[in-house]
Amino acid sequence: MEVAIADLAGKILTSRSVDIETSTALSVAEAAQAAIAAMLTDLGTPKDRLLGVGCSVPGNFGTMSHILKAHSFFPAFDDGEADQAFKATFEAPYYIENDGTAASLGEYVFGGRIPQPDPMFFIHIGHGVGGGAVIDGRPYRGVNGNACLPGVLYPYDQPRPSGQDLFATLNSAGFAIHDFIDLDRLPDSAEAALEIWIERAGKQLSETVRVATAMFDPALIVLGGRLPELVTDRLVRAISSQPILGPSRGLEAAAVEASRLGPRAGAIGAACIPFFASLFSAAVADDGSPYLNGRKPKSRP
Repeated sequence: MEVAIADLAGKILTSRSVDIETSTALSVAEAAQAAIAAMLTDLGTPKDRLLGVGCSVPGNFGTMSHILKAHSFFPAFDDGEADQAFKATFEAPYYIENDGTAASLGEYVFGGRIPQPDPMFFIHIGHGVGGGAVIDGRPYRGVNGNACLPGVLYPYDQPRPSGQDLFATLNSAGFAIHDFIDLDRLPDSAEAALEIWIERAGKQLSETVRVATAMFDPALIVLGGRLPELVTDRLVRAISSQPILGPSRGLEAAAVEASRLGPRAGAIGAACIPFFASLFSAAVADDGSPYLNGRKPKSRP
């Protein structure tokens, strides 16, 4: 579990990785709260300065966003247990989003692009293939919080452009990979297997680019998630090298860029959730407001 404390500028003030071996959501929540308390002490920051706790989780939500259905790798978060555990443990307001939505919001607010691309679609490569979108300055969640899931394009019983699939590919080639951290320590001999996966995944993700362009007409599509930045950059090049047909006559596919936040997008995006919910709730969709998306624009000369 990655736990980070960020300020309003999106700067990570301190972070730590917490190893968890548990089968209960309560143990996860207690480990997170202990890490938060220790990091606040290290920073010399009183608890009442903590605006809230954002939780980026690999999973989807049941009817009316009340029941979290986690990825199969994370059974501790299933069937509403996470919400109950967080409520009983965290000492500040908490917010739960799936990892694609959290990363897309973090990239939109703290990615540093001027002007901000809106709409912006985010392809999130974690254990699965997720995504998120920001439209008119707001994260687009859908009725249950499950919008923007491109993984549906890639059947589970076939090769997919997912982190889990990459692990399986490298393991089949003789390289022991258990989680994303192992990708930072790949030997040079793994390069051939990695390149084959990148080329195949790039071709597959070009279909996501085409479909996202057709559905959302985004100003930009961002690729990110938990892959190392060098792998993400190569994956973007593989996508861009494909002749992607536009969604209709005379229309081109949207531009694709790598996440500027890299693997930190999850932590920054999670931290962004309470900022956005507490401070940017006056977000509007029109240019007539002097406080567009909750932020007063810079005065023009």
